Amino acid sequence: KMFKGAVNLRVTHHYVAVIGALAQIAQKADLLVDANILNRVEELFKRLQETLAQAIQEEDNAEAEAVESFSTSRQKLQDQLDGLKIAEKSLRENISNYEQIIVKANNIIAQATTKRERNQNLLNSADQLCSTFESEYKIANEQRKEELALLSKLRGIVEKKLKFSSGVTGRASQEQDQFSKHENVAQIKGPS
Repeated sequence: KMFKGAVNLRVTHHYVAVIGALAQIAQKADLLVDANILNRVEELFKRLQETLAQAIQEEDNAEAEAVESFSTSRQKLQDQLDGLKIAEKSLRENISNYEQIIVKANNIIAQATTKRERNQNLLNSADQLCSTFESEYKIANEQRKEELALLSKLRGIVEKKLKFSSGVTGRASQEQDQFSKHENVAQIKGPS
């Protein structure tokens, strides 16, 4: 049993002295063994037993330290793993929140793009309408200028013809007064 323990503990070199003493006993031809040799063998066995006990104690201490170190390391790793799981959960929640924000932002962008296109179309229509009105205004303004010029010429011709006599001029001013009474064309009654 002791030898098996020594093999497991890798301390078999301590058996050399004991095996040597036993070999001396075995070489004696007579069965009577000297008491000194027996005492020496007994002492070697006790020393071997102490050495083995010490080696077992050292091995137990080393194993206990290894177990404690393993437990400490395991606890640290478990704590880190728990921390990583919490961080992962938090990151997944953040990712989910960011995905929702992105969806909302994309919806806002789509709505803004639609509004921008609608407003651009309205602006284009307003520009076109303004351009049309400006063109019509210019044409109407030119026509009014032509009408005013024509009326001015016509007035000049009428005034020349009315100036032939002083009585005719007086009559013309009466007719002008009569004309100003009937500014609304619908109220002027023609000869019946």
